[in-house]
Amino acid sequence: MRALVNSTMLAFVRQAREARRDPGPFYVLPMLPALLMTVVFIALFERIATLERFGDTAYAEFLVPGVVALVALLGAGATSSSLAADLRGGFFQRLRLLRAPIGSQLSGRLLFEAVRLLPGTAVVLAVGLAFGATAHNGLAGILVVVALVTLLGVAFTGIFYAVAIRTHDPQTPFTLQPLGLPLSFLSTALVPLAVMPEWARTAAQFNPVTVVVDGSRQAMLGQLWSAELGWSVVVLAVWTVLGVLLAWAALSRDIARS
Repeated sequence: MRALVNSTMLAFVRQAREARRDPGPFYVLPMLPALLMTVVFIALFERIATLERFGDTAYAEFLVPGVVALVALLGAGATSSSLAADLRGGFFQRLRLLRAPIGSQLSGRLLFEAVRLLPGTAVVLAVGLAFGATAHNGLAGILVVVALVTLLGVAFTGIFYAVAIRTHDPQTPFTLQPLGLPLSFLSTALVPLAVMPEWARTAAQFNPVTVVVDGSRQAMLGQLWSAELGWSVVVLAVWTVLGVLLAWAALSRDIARS
């Protein structure tokens, strides 16, 4: 167990050093789409809140707890690039010779994946609050939202790892980034179900991101500990486990072939 923890932290530190050398893709890029949508959507679509079906919530209040999820959905998976590069360069074969826990290379990177999303999430929330969003549950609600976004990033990254392991392609985070767009737009992140066309409403109801966004919105605007928050934690836990198992299975097959 101690060897696994030490190896995990070594992988984390190694990834953090890489991010320090090139901070743009790791820290800046994840927040840019969410920041842009926060500013532009509030400015252009604020009047959507006047629709009877929208409800009594101001658009800025509605938008920010949802749009912050885009930090994870459009910025996740950057660490899959180094994972693919290590596989291509023979780093994992050297680890096998040293009898180091191979799984720590996934856990260490996933831990850093969560940490690197924190600055972008904080900036998007701060800008959203400056543009009129509110946090009825104060700091506690904001911290819950931050936690949900980071967990969403970890859950989504499992897909990136599985593809990176299979292809050994360091460009994986760029080729898979568009996957976050349908997950974002076909959810309640930007507009409520009531104003969506029927086909989009059906897709959003089956979209796991909708569950996470609803939990985030409740944490900021409604009850801090709600059924929506509980379901969002369940969905994220299941999504994370499935993603890690998928990545681990791909890594095991790759190592067995080498």
